[in-house]
Amino acid sequence: MADPVKVTAGSEQLLTDPIPKLLWRFALPTVLSMLVTGIYVTVDGMFVGHYLGEQGLAGMMLAYPVGAILYAVGSLIGMGAAALVSINLGQGDVAKARRIVGNAFTLALIAGGVFALLGTNLSPHILTWLGAQGAVLDSANRYLFWYFALGVFPILSLTFTTLLRNDGRPEFVTGVLIFGGLLNIFLDWLFIVVWPYGLAGAAVATMMSQAATAGLCMQHFFSSRTRLGINLEQMKLTLDNCVNIARVGLPSFLMNLYLSIVLTLHNMAFLWVGGPIYVAAYSVVSYSESIFYLIFEGIAFGAQPILSFNAGAGRYDRVRQTRFIGFGVTLLVAVLGLLVVYLQPQWLVYLFAGDNPQLTPVAVEGLYLYFWGLPMEGLLLVGASFFQAINCSREASILTASKLLLIGLVLWLMAALFGTTGVWMSLPIASSLLFVWMWIAIRRVDKDY
Repeated sequence: MADPVKVTAGSEQLLTDPIPKLLWRFALPTVLSMLVTGIYVTVDGMFVGHYLGEQGLAGMMLAYPVGAILYAVGSLIGMGAAALVSINLGQGDVAKARRIVGNAFTLALIAGGVFALLGTNLSPHILTWLGAQGAVLDSANRYLFWYFALGVFPILSLTFTTLLRNDGRPEFVTGVLIFGGLLNIFLDWLFIVVWPYGLAGAAVATMMSQAATAGLCMQHFFSSRTRLGINLEQMKLTLDNCVNIARVGLPSFLMNLYLSIVLTLHNMAFLWVGGPIYVAAYSVVSYSESIFYLIFEGIAFGAQPILSFNAGAGRYDRVRQTRFIGFGVTLLVAVLGLLVVYLQPQWLVYLFAGDNPQLTPVAVEGLYLYFWGLPMEGLLLVGASFFQAINCSREASILTASKLLLIGLVLWLMAALFGTTGVWMSLPIASSLLFVWMWIAIRRVDKDY
């Protein structure tokens, strides 16, 4: 266990305030932030479903998981840097924390340039490999071209919303994300309804909103209001900082990559044993799940500064308490989510797809078969974030990488044996198995402290 260290007066509340009070302060605005962030995707889905129909939903569902690699990289840099910054602030090393923030900025710029170059050229080949054809392929490719061309903005946005939250301004981040979400709604209406640019318009609307969010959060780190200000000297990359950001951020990268791969594998499986209507139905199910998943992410991200700071300061008793409350709130949200889904599935389908008599029964069946795994999904997300926050990146990476491998195996087996019903059931089964492993790993980590 780390030795207790002396902390600044501004950070002392993380060591002394009651954990429920701290979680309320950090997690509530973070949950709101994540829900607003979800507007970037869910509003796109609503506009596409209502104005572009089943074909638009299928094209977007095939394209989005490919473009989501940008969010995975942004999470890697942002969460890796944020956890290290919190740990170093807990140890009283402000200078090192500042160098990590500067290196994170440089890494985000480099990553955005690389993906703009590679993504715009490779996306049509990837979509063809996934099975997209005809008009679905054309619209999905237009969506991905603009997603990757402007991809530096979501990477910067994810990096600096996370860092700004850790710098003690979670309420400001929430306000910025609300503004970005409202801007995205306006731009979706402008580029899809007023100017019929199709899926390309949806992509540009999302990227412009991400650019606004990134700019508003980044300006904080170039001002005098923060002890984590960025200058050219801190932006010079060092191998040690880059390796540590990547090591600690890898679980977040894998968690986001996991979501992208899960969506892609489900799309391929549904095209294999079902057809395009099942891909469209899966888009409705995944949009519905994302609402609750974002709440789980908000709980995990809100708890992260508390977990990391107290771990760095050697207060593992407070780490355990934070984890316990985080798991409890996650389970409560999941149970409420199950009630909403199972009592009003038709309402959720109408929200994203309108009155579609062909799509509705397929999507409702999917909701019933898929959603019983929601509690395990939430607990796995918060558990992986707990491992990452206390610098147990090995356990977090193993957990997330195991999800990637297991879901592929279970999907293939269940699809071959039970067709579309097996595809719907695959993720809940895989999550239930991994929850058992996670609980054993947590017990093991507790003994080491």
